[in-house]
Amino acid sequence: MKTPLPKKFIITVILLLCSTIFRTIDASAFPSNIFTFYKAAIVTNGLECASLGKKIFDMGGNVADVAVTVVLCEGVANPQSSGIGGGFLLSYYSKTEGIVRTLNARETAPAAATIDMFVNDTNSAVSGGKAVAVPGEIKGLWELHQKFGRLEWKTLLQPVIKLCKEGHVVSNYLQNVFGRYEERIFNEPSLREIFINPSTNHTYKLGEKVKRLKLAETLEIIARDGVDAIYGGGEIGKKLIEDVQSYGGIITEEDLMNYK
Repeated sequence: MKTPLPKKFIITVILLLCSTIFRTIDASAFPSNIFTFYKAAIVTNGLECASLGKKIFDMGGNVADVAVTVVLCEGVANPQSSGIGGGFLLSYYSKTEGIVRTLNARETAPAAATIDMFVNDTNSAVSGGKAVAVPGEIKGLWELHQKFGRLEWKTLLQPVIKLCKEGHVVSNYLQNVFGRYEERIFNEPSLREIFINPSTNHTYKLGEKVKRLKLAETLEIIARDGVDAIYGGGEIGKKLIEDVQSYGGIITEEDLMNYK
């Protein structure tokens, strides 16, 4: 049975820039000010993510529902530092109960990992298949939703799927990241297909839109099949293992199924 959330709550999803579901604030312009919000606030980096969270609230969703949508949105809008191949830490404070709950959905090392596996090859700790850990994001979001969520799981993914199909706007920060790694992006076919603008043959620039059509397909499967799509022997999990192992990774299907 799902536990209902108390009426008064604060949830913190720690990301980078500050915007709320009611208005956007340029945090750099107010470095010393403190803002008070009496209904809710969402802290995001992705330009569209706070507004997607507001949509979930407007549909009758609660703070857990909003967190699911916003975290998934961040993986679309900030692919360099977030996504379903990673994980997260979440803190939830109930003012009524006076209780802080935490959820650790960070990545874990595969069972085949050893303490000295990178001693003579430090580069493979940050690049290539061996650098990939067992992801926790979808499992963590699923657990959050099962315990506290109000709306249907698939409903929470629909705004993010739509964003993938229509394209997200490149922020100044993302433009800088693209520029820094443009050569590596161009030389990797799977990245070039997504992040290189065919009109310019360069990475997308500030204000341009990037479509994530394959990610939309992936999220549609996760919306339909839930956590089993990755962690229960499902289609996405099998493809993930195949892809990572093709790059020399050591993640197995058992690693996914045993993730907690």
